[in-house]
Amino acid sequence: MSCCLMFFGFNPTSATSGVVSGAASTLLANLTTKSFQEIALACGLEDDVKKFENSLRTINAYLIDAENKQAKNRSIDEWLKQLREAFDDAGDILDEIESEAKLNQVGKMYGSISTKVHQFFSYTSNPLTFRIRMAHKIKDMKQKMDEKIREGRKLGIVEQHVNTPALEHNLPWRETASSLPFRVCGRLEEKEEIIKSLMTQKSEANSIDVISIVGIGGLGKTTLAQMVYNDTPMKKHFDLLMWVCVSDDFDVKKLIQKIIHAASKRENVVDANSTLEYMISLLNQTLHGKKFLLVFDDVWNENHSKWDELRNHLLEAGGDKGSKIIVTTRSRKVADIVGSNVVMKLVGLPENECWRLFAKCAFQEEKEEEKYPRLKQIGEQIVEKCKGVPLAITTLGCLLRSKSHDENEWKRIRDSEVWNLDQEETDILPSLKLSYNHLPSEVKQCFLYCSCFPKDYVYDVIELIIFWMAHGLFQPTCEKEDAEDIGELYIEKLVSTSLLQIHEEDSFFFPKFRNSMAFKKLKMHDLVHDLAQLTMKESSRTRTVMQVGQQEASMEWTSDKFNYLRVLHLTNDMELSSLPDDCFVKMKKHLRYLYLQNCPSLKKLPDSICKLQNLQSLVLDCESLQELPKNMNKLIYLQYLFLISSKITSLSSMNIGRFQQLKFLYFADCSRLVSVPSAVGRLTTLKKLGFLLCKELVNFEDEEEEGKQHVNLNLQVFSIIGSKKLDALPKWLERATKLRFLRISGTGIKSLPTRLPMTSLEELYIYHCENLSSLPNMNQTHNLQYLKITYCPALYARYNEETGSDWSKIVHIPYCKIDEYDDDDDNIVMMMMISDYEYDRFMMMNMKMMFE
Repeated sequence: MSCCLMFFGFNPTSATSGVVSGAASTLLANLTTKSFQEIALACGLEDDVKKFENSLRTINAYLIDAENKQAKNRSIDEWLKQLREAFDDAGDILDEIESEAKLNQVGKMYGSISTKVHQFFSYTSNPLTFRIRMAHKIKDMKQKMDEKIREGRKLGIVEQHVNTPALEHNLPWRETASSLPFRVCGRLEEKEEIIKSLMTQKSEANSIDVISIVGIGGLGKTTLAQMVYNDTPMKKHFDLLMWVCVSDDFDVKKLIQKIIHAASKRENVVDANSTLEYMISLLNQTLHGKKFLLVFDDVWNENHSKWDELRNHLLEAGGDKGSKIIVTTRSRKVADIVGSNVVMKLVGLPENECWRLFAKCAFQEEKEEEKYPRLKQIGEQIVEKCKGVPLAITTLGCLLRSKSHDENEWKRIRDSEVWNLDQEETDILPSLKLSYNHLPSEVKQCFLYCSCFPKDYVYDVIELIIFWMAHGLFQPTCEKEDAEDIGELYIEKLVSTSLLQIHEEDSFFFPKFRNSMAFKKLKMHDLVHDLAQLTMKESSRTRTVMQVGQQEASMEWTSDKFNYLRVLHLTNDMELSSLPDDCFVKMKKHLRYLYLQNCPSLKKLPDSICKLQNLQSLVLDCESLQELPKNMNKLIYLQYLFLISSKITSLSSMNIGRFQQLKFLYFADCSRLVSVPSAVGRLTTLKKLGFLLCKELVNFEDEEEEGKQHVNLNLQVFSIIGSKKLDALPKWLERATKLRFLRISGTGIKSLPTRLPMTSLEELYIYHCENLSSLPNMNQTHNLQYLKITYCPALYARYNEETGSDWSKIVHIPYCKIDEYDDDDDNIVMMMMISDYEYDRFMMMNMKMMFE
């Protein structure tokens, strides 16, 4: 496997209307927070910061006019680019000031050893020297802003003061998945033609019929394939239906692995490190004697030999003669290479279907457009500009849906100059740019940073939020607003405009809580990803390093390009037995997010990781990791911590009680972890806590709870799966008065805490807990919407609808399902049927899906 090591230091290009003003707004929001004002006062920089803030407010008033004129004036475009670079420099200065303040805070926590703390972090301990140095930097930055104001005036830019509306809450969602999208119009004739070919055409000996769907991006090739795939006759006609997203990486071994996973409807049935020979044998077992339909979506490969190799492996698997393959591609050459029996070349949707699709997206109710004849007329003109391309129609329709029937807004879309840009006849980027241009400036920045990830990447919502947070992209509207809530609001906006899509895949390790956004997955259409990439431009400073594929080349850990790094994201089989002692020294001031995954030989981390004073998020997925550095407790500003597949036996060295800003704590496959320290029950900022396959976990250490009743926890989500030796939940859960989501699966617990707060609980799932015999306080479950209990014999006996004596206590819950055995839950059925060894392996494989 080849290595792709990507270094990003993005800035917007001329296409990024509104992004520079968004960066300015973010900078202003950070400057004016109460916490930063206190830092500036403590450092003696209050006056300098205030003067800089005034200059920034002045220049911010010029940005609206500048961004409106930049498309026609290259000088203004260049002025904006330089200004964005200056904003980045200013952000780095604020980082440095904040780092010094945090260092002092660590010193106060450690009392008399504060001098040693300063020495450990290698910072200057002379506050006067620091104040003078920062004052000079702020003064220089103010002068740079003032110079840009003068330049802007010479370019004819004028001040404009506009009240920016607040980002809407509760936006309409557009749920999409690998199954059929919610909004589908047209393509019925094409669908029937493909189904007819699938049902009637017989494969010749040593061949499999291939039907190719060919067309430009955004034309609906994938949707048409989904319409066929999900049609009821297909499920009856074929023994096996498989869907594989190929994209531009046509690696035969990877594709065989994906086919096996698609056939079994589970991920990681076979490990990526398995030999090709083993994968082929498993493929043969999976497909032998079965008539299958296999969809290869989004194929780009034009190498004939690769396709021949894959086809031969499928033929050797011995599937039934009636097996078929559907290929979707933008390339007619690909259709020829795969030996298509049928080639369907898609064209734009007919005019009437275009309008039907647009109306579904732009209006809330069916036939609502008849109430607004003027909007209908404008909408028809907009649809005409979309050239029959469903993706363009959908994105603009969803955009206008949020404009509340404002005729002027509809006209602005219709009359935008974006339509007049030089473009190919089939180019749909103008319509996507319009959706982008109408995003709030703060959301635009987040959208653009999605392009740091490769195409077809499946984003975890929580992963995306902490990535954005690391780049300082959130603008809190009040001091106490939570960053995660802001991130979910931004994601909601991007989904409502179809620039992001909800993805169906939910990995087993993350509980499928119905109303929790944090555990959902997202995808971005290739063309939307293209738009984000085209709209970004490299900066002079590297902010993000992402490694994709196996790491073969050595990292230049001490390179100066890491000085301003905010995100270090390294995954996929890094062959590292150790990291250099000083590898994180260059990153100590600015790194916010560190992600180390699949480092199978890494046994310990260097002490320099403890110098990452601004670190907010840490993900460690290293199966040989045996210990954490003794100074980990210095990372007191850590908010998100994931420990996965480690051999750590104790958390005592972490002194986890020091992490007083921790919001998300997750342990997965920590197979030697025996107990959880009582200090977790003192983390009042913790919102989400999860354990998966910590099979040796025996207990939660509990302190004396007497006198702590008034110390309420903010915990909202608690999940524990696959800890068979655990017989009790922690007593401090009784203080989790905001608990909304609770899932317990595969444990030995005998009872739930007596005073478990049930009034706030919204969803409760209990699976495979044979020793659990009762539920507490069910008369207090005023907010409980979902209750599901499976494979819990004692609970089933008491609470089932037919014979349960306590059914009346839960009958008021809107969704209530109490089963001895659940046919719908394949994972739990599997766990019941296999041995302990196989169970552990099965759980571990599912867990690996966490960030893949």
